[in-house]
Amino acid sequence: MTAKKASVLLDYCSFYISGIDGVRVPLDHDLRGVAFTEDCINVSALPWNEGETTITLVCFEELPPQATSLRFDGTLNTPDYRVDLFDANIPEILSMEVPSTRTRVRIWMNRPLHPDNVIVALG
Repeated sequence: MTAKKASVLLDYCSFYISGIDGVRVPLDHDLRGVAFTEDCINVSALPWNEGETTITLVCFEELPPQATSLRFDGTLNTPDYRVDLFDANIPEILSMEVPSTRTRVRIWMNRPLHPDNVIVALG
């Protein structure tokens, strides 16, 4: 699998990561810029009026070492063997198939709140 990248304007200063359709999005980002449950991760992003947020979705094995701090490391339910990134107005920003019904997700951001560069690594 190769890395996927998108630059998007996000209306609500965040995007969501899930492996389940119709998921309930957790609110209230912590100091790392993340709110999460086992079914959904809510990731802080740049406000739309300040510009685009660049999001990279990649398999962890293909990711080079990162200069920024790891902001999240957890496991997501993925019963449909896929991970979708979306927001309230964009039904699919990026997606990737995964080999298991539980997937490790690691997230790096160039700053914890309102980052303009986010890397999501699966596996």
